[in-house]
Amino acid sequence: MNGRNEALYGYQATVTKKGGGVRPRAVRALLRKGRQEQRSQFKAGQFDLLGFLLQFALVAAIVALFVIFFGQFTEVYISVKTAGTYDVYARAAELLTILYAAVIVGMVVGGVGQLGRELFNSDDMKIFSAMPINARTLFVARLISIYRGQLLIALVAVLTVNSTFAWKVGVTPAFWVMTVVICFLLPLITIGIAALIVPVFQAIKKFLRDRYVLLFLLVTALLGAGFWLYSLILGGVKELLLGDSIRYFFNESVMTTIGKVCAWLYPARWFADIMTGTGTAWSWVGLILTAGVSILLSMLIIRRILTRALQARNEGDSRSMIKTAYLTDKGPKFAALLKKEFLLIFRTPSYMFSYLSVAFIMPLMVYFCMDVGSSLVENLIGLDSNLELGLFLTVLFGSLTNIFCATNISRDGEMFYTVKAMPLNFKTVFFSKIVLCLIVTAISQAASAVTLGAAGIVAAGDAVFIFAVGMLFSFVNIAVATRYDFNHAKFSTEDDGEIKESSGTVSTVIVMGMVMSFAVGGVVFILKILAQLRHFEYGYLTYILAGVMAVIAAGLATFYLLFRLKRKYYEFSGGGI
Repeated sequence: MNGRNEALYGYQATVTKKGGGVRPRAVRALLRKGRQEQRSQFKAGQFDLLGFLLQFALVAAIVALFVIFFGQFTEVYISVKTAGTYDVYARAAELLTILYAAVIVGMVVGGVGQLGRELFNSDDMKIFSAMPINARTLFVARLISIYRGQLLIALVAVLTVNSTFAWKVGVTPAFWVMTVVICFLLPLITIGIAALIVPVFQAIKKFLRDRYVLLFLLVTALLGAGFWLYSLILGGVKELLLGDSIRYFFNESVMTTIGKVCAWLYPARWFADIMTGTGTAWSWVGLILTAGVSILLSMLIIRRILTRALQARNEGDSRSMIKTAYLTDKGPKFAALLKKEFLLIFRTPSYMFSYLSVAFIMPLMVYFCMDVGSSLVENLIGLDSNLELGLFLTVLFGSLTNIFCATNISRDGEMFYTVKAMPLNFKTVFFSKIVLCLIVTAISQAASAVTLGAAGIVAAGDAVFIFAVGMLFSFVNIAVATRYDFNHAKFSTEDDGEIKESSGTVSTVIVMGMVMSFAVGGVVFILKILAQLRHFEYGYLTYILAGVMAVIAAGLATFYLLFRLKRKYYEFSGGGI
């Protein structure tokens, strides 16, 4: 019996009726159920150790980079003069206000997602709607669960910001006491704000559900805007590394604007005033009132939408704007499978975002990072290595856009058996998936190469070479991911067959892409540096090494894909959970 069922049987006897108030024993049982489900994910055979290590390394890297660069930026910012004088407390309050505002925005976004998962997308809702659990008990348990998730985000974010700030500025013991208070108080506010947004967000999702083109354009535009902001951050990091030119950006007009904006960034401003000791009693009053109002709003809104969520998960919604299409004539089998793969991706929002939108944004990712990276390398090392850096970024981001290929088989769900039973050659089935991925990645790779060439970052011939190498390594990603997913297929039990959780296959593909990018980009880059230091004629070594590695990798990937594929395909009977 798994943790999920054990927890269910553990609390069934504690609830006897739908009406009444909150039942503490039932709340504790529901929370215990959640903990047991989380622990069950760490059981052997279910725990994605590689994925966990990747996530841990990513968070650790982000925290480390933030500490380094924010610490350096803090020194620069607090030394900025206004009206010819230093005002450390004012600069510190402004800096913390902006950072706390960013934390609040991030926590609200996370809270909206968590509320959606807990209330609208949780399979437990189907079970709870048929069990004698009153709505108030379920509401309190869900609210506590959401608060714990927000508290974890607050602890990581606030402790990172405050620790770095204290390291550079110096604080009193009261600063750390207030840090703990903020960590527990902040989730109360962000949950209330998220509760206000969730109904609107769900209404927008429902409106866009069958409007696939509009949804694709909107998601891609938002993702592009996010990477544009990311490029601005990278530009600031570059300025910090290259010298003090960023200091001259903060002139009188800029500082006046920052001060006016920060004066209205509530409740972040109240938090900053309290942390720097510049606040008054009204700062505490404002925070307490905001937290109280947020709690009331979250309780009213979440309780109201909880009933609707229970009904929605139990009854479902069969409305669809897609017109029924009928086959009128025969067409090529390969083209039909290709169309099936495309529609399956395009009509599933999570798949559309994780593959199509990311693939179309890849040229921006490459360009922004190339723009910053090339100037850094040239100024710090004095080496023109745009070709090598372009290869590294193209292979790296190309592999990240091909992560979706890790579900090439699993996302078919039970449909895979239907296709398998048709009079189709196994190569037709597999290569329809691979060709679609290659078409999308070819568009993305071509746009990246054209962007680098048109911007004058690399020569036209080098752009063509980058495209060729990028395509070969993309094929390696796609072929290996498809075969690996076939060997470890795990079909979803959802009615729509959508895979909502990442698997070990995704982690494997990410690691493989990182290894390839560092192999092809890192090796040629290091060799070029050594050649310059030793005054060795480097010549065409980059083209030879990168080209040979790409061809060998593509050959090995083809062998891995086709090795005993026919036999395993016709013997395939797995995929169940």
